[in-house]
Amino acid sequence: QAFAGDYSPPLTLRFRSSAAMVFRVASLLCLTFSASATHKDVDGVVNSTQQVISALQEKGGVAKKRFANVSEFNQKLDEIGNRVEADFDAQLYSEKMDDFAELARRASEKAKQSSSSTNASIAEELGEEAEAALRNMTKVGFEVDSMEKDLHDKLHDALAAKLDPEVGVADQFKSEASHLQKKAHSTMDPLYSWGDAAEDKADKLNDDTNDALSAVDKVVRTYRRDITRHSRDVQRDVERKLFASQDRTAMWRKVNRQVRAATWHALQLQQLANSGMLSLQLASVGGLAVLATTSAAAAAVGACIAGFAATMRNTRRSDYQLLFA
Repeated sequence: QAFAGDYSPPLTLRFRSSAAMVFRVASLLCLTFSASATHKDVDGVVNSTQQVISALQEKGGVAKKRFANVSEFNQKLDEIGNRVEADFDAQLYSEKMDDFAELARRASEKAKQSSSSTNASIAEELGEEAEAALRNMTKVGFEVDSMEKDLHDKLHDALAAKLDPEVGVADQFKSEASHLQKKAHSTMDPLYSWGDAAEDKADKLNDDTNDALSAVDKVVRTYRRDITRHSRDVQRDVERKLFASQDRTAMWRKVNRQVRAATWHALQLQQLANSGMLSLQLASVGGLAVLATTSAAAAAVGACIAGFAATMRNTRRSDYQLLFA
């Protein structure tokens, strides 16, 4: 106590205090240096991401200029349709359609006359004329089918030759924009692990990236949809304009049933005549019933044959469809 004013801490205690102070100063310096390095890293990532976003925005500007005039391209599709339409032999097509309708009328008329005849020879002769008219009708129908298919394929191929490359360009723009978006996202990803301030910057960069991509996608998607739809419209409009609206398949089926019924009727008359029973059966009520029954059977058989023939006809035309207004 006498010497309290002159007391000094032991050497070991002073050394420990000095070491602790040095450690605190060193830690502070390290934290300051680390904060400075992290700030530089954030700025570097932000700048790199902004460069990618700028490239994406520039891609959007180029897309707007490249795909701005959809009407100009659609006009080229219209020209293709007009050219193919002009090359189509409309007069020959019209003549064949007239022949088809006339043969259908003739086959139907002869079949009805045959079915109403009670004379075996006359019924047979009229039935043969109906058969010949039906065969010619079928032949002409296939010729008309062929003309329509040739026009359909020629127009489709011409439109596709113009459309497909343009769609390919649009798809390439979309693909490149998508690639830049992914690159921007991967570049900014580290920011989400560097604190709240860095994460806020990442959110802003993400919004800018998505906006830039949406700008490209909207332009490309709209342009691609419009030109594709217009190509289909050109195809449909040309075919509607050139092709007859009547349902030839339905007409053929109807005539075929009539001819089949007439053929069966003539066959029954011939069998009755050959057996020497025709006059007896026609003179009786029972004979008339037999004749009515055979006619009904003829119609049923004709329907079956018509169904088979129509199936074959539809098979041949399965690779395209006629457009009826």
